Amino acid sequence: MRWIRLIVGEFVLLFASILVFRSAWTLLDEYLGKSNLWLLLILGIILTVIALIVLDHEVKCELEKKKQV
Repeated sequence: MRWIRLIVGEFVLLFASILVFRSAWTLLDEYLGKSNLWLLLILGIILTVIALIVLDHEVKCELEKKKQV
């Protein structure tokens, strides 16, 4: 079960990074154009932070588990 959460966290992190980099790149291209790039950028940042927190928690749990054995 922990591996599934770890893999899902990795996929969320990948998706969030795509949103962040795509919107940042487009913002530079269009100089704050008329589309919803700010929304995508903020969404990507939020998803990145959440994914990193989940991944950090899962790694800590795995390390604690190995220390106990």
